[in-house]
Amino acid sequence: MTFQAGALQSCALPFQGRLNDAVRFWVIASITASIIGITYISMARGYGAIVPQLFYFPILYTTYFYPNRGLYVGGACACAYLLIAAPFVAPDPIIVGGVIFQAILFLCIAAGSGYVMQQQASKWALPLKDESVALETLIRNGENDRVEFKRLALWSATLSKEEIEAVDSPELRKYRNNASRFIIARAIAGFLNSGGGDLFIGIDEDRLNCRITFSGIDPDYAQLHEEDRNPDGYRRMIIDSVIRRYLPEVFDTVSMFFHISFPVVSDKTLCHIHILPSDKPVFVSTGNEEIFFIRTDASTRPITGKTLTHYILKRFGKV
Repeated sequence: MTFQAGALQSCALPFQGRLNDAVRFWVIASITASIIGITYISMARGYGAIVPQLFYFPILYTTYFYPNRGLYVGGACACAYLLIAAPFVAPDPIIVGGVIFQAILFLCIAAGSGYVMQQQASKWALPLKDESVALETLIRNGENDRVEFKRLALWSATLSKEEIEAVDSPELRKYRNNASRFIIARAIAGFLNSGGGDLFIGIDEDRLNCRITFSGIDPDYAQLHEEDRNPDGYRRMIIDSVIRRYLPEVFDTVSMFFHISFPVVSDKTLCHIHILPSDKPVFVSTGNEEIFFIRTDASTRPITGKTLTHYILKRFGKV
């Protein structure tokens, strides 16, 4: 099992995640700005009754990706609409009431859609009772050639230089703060190049005392942005910062080889990655080198040279 160090507190989102956030921010901002302009022109020409519904788009777009932030965009749209409408609204209580009602409706839509998305995210983490029991039985049988456990996927992300140097771990010394993600990629590659298998994140195995503890992935959530602290955000982290980064050969065919789910076992949310065997050799790419891993009994190991050649010919045939 991997080394664990300290409490994980700061947020360390992979580059791709930060890029996605920036793109979404500008999409939301540009759509909202365009709608504000359209609303002003329309109301100036006497067509103000139609355009308020356009504000629903940035509100719904925001709550789809960031359920907890939809109210901010809803409030901004409500304020913008009230400011635009004020100069054009006749001193008629019915018209004024309609404008105020529309602004309040923006907030209601943001709150309602955000609640629905949060409820949906929580459902993704709840398996059927029979499935939970089956997985617990599988896990309690321990690691083997088809099953591997990892405590966390982001445990190395916030380690200081001193903490890294103090640990006798070749992976940590070599890959530094990316060590934990590399270790997850290594395990996945081993299953891909062998007979497939199941990787569980959120399991602490004490081999010395033959004890398995369901620790869950909540500490990893603390490493993600607030809006990504849910199964969907964790899935994106695995795909973007592990598979895309270290296993680019299979990134475009993720759905063919991986099924990522979030069962709740013993009241702890786990990340379960079911991996099918690949039909071609898959190397872990670190930027400077490419490493071929296989699964042997309850461990993942690299092979090189003639052993690698013979294995590929036997396992994959002519490739």
